[in-house]
Amino acid sequence: MKIFKRFKSSSTPEIGREIKWINIVRHVLRVIEFDRSGTSIDSNGNVISQSKFKPYGYLLVESQIFEQRVRIPIVHRDDFLLASSIYDDPNLSDEIKKLELLVTYFPKQQNPNGLAGITHALHYVITSPGTLEKFYEVPSQKSTPVPENIFGVFVWEGEIKVGVNLKPDI
Repeated sequence: MKIFKRFKSSSTPEIGREIKWINIVRHVLRVIEFDRSGTSIDSNGNVISQSKFKPYGYLLVESQIFEQRVRIPIVHRDDFLLASSIYDDPNLSDEIKKLELLVTYFPKQQNPNGLAGITHALHYVITSPGTLEKFYEVPSQKSTPVPENIFGVFVWEGEIKVGVNLKPDI
C-alpha cells in the first residue's frame, strides 16, 4: 500500500508543495538523481547559489511510499555539500551506480509542518542494492519508520558525513 497516490500533474511532485514535509519525516527514499540547479562550490568550499530565494538544488527520489518519483528541494547548505561530496567524488559516484544511495529527511528540530530548524535535515547512506525494498517489507516501517536500522546514529552538528552501511540490520 502506497502512502501517497499518483499526482495528476504532468510535472514531478515536490516536497513542500504537493507533499508536506511532515509526511516524509524519517521515511527512507532512494536517490535517483542530483540536480544542482546552477549552484556551485568555489575553491574555498563556499556554496554559491543562483538565488537566495530558491533551493540549492533538488534530489529526484523514489520509495515504496510513493506511486511515482518526487523531488526534494535541498534548502540547507550542508545538505547540498553532502550530496555534492558523493557526486563530485569519482569513486563514490561510480559506487552508487552499483550500490544504492538512500536519503531520509530527519530534522533535529521541526515546526508543526515538519520544516527543519537551523540544522541540516537530509541524511545520506550508501548501502547494498535492494535495501530500500527490504526496509519497507516490514509493514510498520510505512507508518512508523525507523531509519536508524540503515543509517545508524544521526548527526546534526559537528562532523557530518555520508554513511556507508553495506549490511544494514533490517
